[in-house]
Amino acid sequence: MTYPEDLQASLSAFHQLLSNEISYYQVEKRYIHREGQLVWCLLNVSAVKDDEGNPMYAISQFQDITERKLYEHQLKENEQKLKDILETFPNGVLTFDLKGSLQYANNMAEEILDTKQKDIISRQYDAHEWVITTIEGNPIARENLPVSIVMKTERYVKDYVHTVVSGSNQRKVLSVNGTPLYDHTGKLIAALLSIVDITVKKQTESELIQANKLLKRLAEQDGLTGVSNRRHFDNELQNYWESSLNNNTPLSLIMLDIDYFKLYNDEYGHQAGDDCLKSITKVIDQKLTDTDTVFARYGGEEFAIILPDYSAEEALNLAQKLHQSIQKLSIPHTSSPLCDEVTVSFGISTILPNQENKSSELIENADKALYAAKEDGRNSVKTYMEVNDNNTCTP
Repeated sequence: MTYPEDLQASLSAFHQLLSNEISYYQVEKRYIHREGQLVWCLLNVSAVKDDEGNPMYAISQFQDITERKLYEHQLKENEQKLKDILETFPNGVLTFDLKGSLQYANNMAEEILDTKQKDIISRQYDAHEWVITTIEGNPIARENLPVSIVMKTERYVKDYVHTVVSGSNQRKVLSVNGTPLYDHTGKLIAALLSIVDITVKKQTESELIQANKLLKRLAEQDGLTGVSNRRHFDNELQNYWESSLNNNTPLSLIMLDIDYFKLYNDEYGHQAGDDCLKSITKVIDQKLTDTDTVFARYGGEEFAIILPDYSAEEALNLAQKLHQSIQKLSIPHTSSPLCDEVTVSFGISTILPNQENKSSELIENADKALYAAKEDGRNSVKTYMEVNDNNTCTP
């Protein structure tokens, strides 16, 4: 007996057959078994006609498809469960077919991409609308995108980071995981991507990195002049000493001191003294074009310049140029016993580091040369070689 809910459709098709509107029909319908259970059948009905083409009777063929229908029902239930899971999944989920066209996007994917599935369905994964780039803003070749990698290698892609432009025209940073999808025969049919919006995380990381750089710079920087402080100088001197020792290269040090600076402060005030220090350090910093040099405030009005791989002659030439540049500033100093402008004294030391000497010797020698410049009337450049050429190894 036909299941009541399927009776109308079956009768309608049969009446069309009898009225000669159709000569054949096929329908899937349910029957009630004599034992009471439902049986699904595939019913094929054909009309047998007389010589004038009028239906005389019908031939019906039945095929039990109960097992198939149960399987289809279970499959639909599983698909719905999977869809429900995906729609509540905390990550965005996208699937792309073998041509690279979008097949599916869950709710979270719509939220992350600021768009609706209907607006992006069938869109290619490398479509220009996405504007996919690296975090630095560089374009990514199609073959290097996660979908391409998954389809080409049939391997899992983990934590692939790139940016996209969302439907609201916002640049978002995504972390992408990708995996291949197969049919029951093991044939690749699609690529599934799981996406997470890490824009805020990356912004926070970037801000933290910048903050740490700023803190590091502040910790290494003299607050008044902006050049390196004594702590940074000490660390860098030791680093360059070890590097010079390993590479068998010379290391030079220039120490300079502003002549009669206390008298300058007494005459013009501490604010003017600060401005004087800033002016002198600025002109020196502009002349130090080698990125490896370290210019530091050693203490008070005394400064030091570390010169990696500088010979004694090269260090002397640089010091003389700095001396001339400071003189050109013509900063008034009427209280100076030497002249009516600010002057600076320089001391230079050069050592070829070895296992028997220490970095402290470089400082001591430069300091002795600076002292000699002051004893010799100030406003001059002296090398340790001039003071005691027997104690310095000059490359």
